[in-house]
Amino acid sequence: MTEKIINKNEISSFYKNLKDEFTVYGVKEKEESFYVFDETDEFTDPLDDYIPTILPPKKYLFPQQETLLRFDTQPHPDIRPVIESKKQVLFGVRPCDIHGINLLDRIFSSDYEDTNYTHKRAETVIIGIDCLKPCYEHALCASVGCLDVGEGYDILITDIGSSYYISINTPMGQEIIDRYANPIEVSNEDRDKFRKLIKERIAKFEMKFATDVSNLPLLFKNADNDPVWDELNDRCLGCGRCNIVCPTCYCFDVFDCMELNMTSGERCREWDACSLKDFAVVATGENFRSTRGQRQRHRFNRKFNYLMTKYNTSFCVGCGRCTRSCPVNIDIVETVNTVIENTKSNVK
Repeated sequence: MTEKIINKNEISSFYKNLKDEFTVYGVKEKEESFYVFDETDEFTDPLDDYIPTILPPKKYLFPQQETLLRFDTQPHPDIRPVIESKKQVLFGVRPCDIHGINLLDRIFSSDYEDTNYTHKRAETVIIGIDCLKPCYEHALCASVGCLDVGEGYDILITDIGSSYYISINTPMGQEIIDRYANPIEVSNEDRDKFRKLIKERIAKFEMKFATDVSNLPLLFKNADNDPVWDELNDRCLGCGRCNIVCPTCYCFDVFDCMELNMTSGERCREWDACSLKDFAVVATGENFRSTRGQRQRHRFNRKFNYLMTKYNTSFCVGCGRCTRSCPVNIDIVETVNTVIENTKSNVK
């Protein structure tokens, strides 16, 4: 890890210089208090003063819809894989979303490599922005261990007041700083200021779960009959928003789109959601999670039990998007703490 300093009046030119080589996706305010990652011409300042974007930046690595292959059936079968990627920079990614991308890296490369994802990931530079205070009321990054980030980024920017403290984590990050920025060496004063800010931020982040996150797999494993799922069954609309805005949800559906000539077409995939009614329907018509409560139980187990047990880390990264976007105010912290409280009551 290498550290540098960039003066605040230099960061805008650094951002613009990146566009000479990369497509740069930064944060912009779409509507009041609603932010998105999008291709932007100008640097957004202040960089760390935005609440999590409507959709996470995973959409540039795992698009909402993409073509997997093109095919022709005449005059003979011809199948052509489609793998699209480009050199791109995701600029201003918060630690929660960096953790989300780290988890997708593992999902899409561990058991079976998803080349559509891995090709995009290989050409993507991630420039993160450190969080020194909670970004909004729904943030629970500290509760799931996602406030600090040690990997998955090329450059991490920390606002230390008069300048930005730059943590360079990869050779690509070093190359970009050398080529497109005008960095200066870190002084002892800068380093002390950085360490002080990192140390002080811990007290600003509330631990919102009533137990350590590492205890959740066992709690959820024994919570299949918890009454909270009946309560959520009556509240949930089954709209799928919670899945769609999540940085770590990766389920998708695959379908073929035929041309009018009925001899050629595309095979596409698009995001799917386990909270949708048809998600668990099988070919014979049975639905193994037919109620909204069952689907919510499955969603929470995916975050805090099944995948957490397999990969030894929470699959909730604490961004709070699911709580913010839910039209009936299903709160992830409230639900988890209800499971914890009900488990304690059953033990007594």
